[in-house]
Amino acid sequence: MELYPLTHWYQPIYRLESWTVLGYEALLRPLVQPEATPMLLFNEAQRQGHRAALDCLSLCKAWETAQFSSVYLFVNVFPNTLLEPDFLEWWDEHIPSSPSLVLELSEQEAVTDWAALRDVVGALRRRGVQFAIDDIGVGYASLRYWLELEPEFVKLDRYFTYRLAHDARKQRVVGGILYMLDGTPTQLILEGLEEPEDLAAAKYLGVPLGQGFLLGHPVPFSGFGRRKTRPG
Repeated sequence: MELYPLTHWYQPIYRLESWTVLGYEALLRPLVQPEATPMLLFNEAQRQGHRAALDCLSLCKAWETAQFSSVYLFVNVFPNTLLEPDFLEWWDEHIPSSPSLVLELSEQEAVTDWAALRDVVGALRRRGVQFAIDDIGVGYASLRYWLELEPEFVKLDRYFTYRLAHDARKQRVVGGILYMLDGTPTQLILEGLEEPEDLAAAKYLGVPLGQGFLLGHPVPFSGFGRRKTRPG
């Protein structure tokens, strides 16, 4: 039985150099109580003791709806959901094939067991899954997430994007992160791109990937159909 009637809307993530779509992030949307944000839903699920179940339901529904074969599907999941008992057994039953799936782990949640999380991440990678760290710069342990998990993507919080073109300090932060990631397999995604001048600044700094209303608003899956472009 579903804990909440829910759906997802999908927002594109672009390669800024070639203007091609890397993938889409699945954003949770309640079908009822439109005033209830995803965070409110997860907070209520946490209060009732079944946040991990809602997390898995959201993941499963997003994957069932948008099994892209040639662009990536980014889906948010709490790190501690991966540490639930029998999570990998649940995964193999519900998501048996996932070569285009990227799990976004929020660094706003403290990890209870890093060694166990590394083990689960490794097991999922062997199943073809890739990883992104969401909200870098606003949570518990940005650098530790990067060092411990070696994600394929890190997403820089929209705070650093706002007025990027006019803030030399933010430009230095973004440049520093790009320098840190240079020579590693991790790519930077800049979130919250809404103004043309901030997009221009991001491209000038060498940011490879971007997401935001300027590039594309979230839409229901039916809003863009099964458009598929090969990731590279």
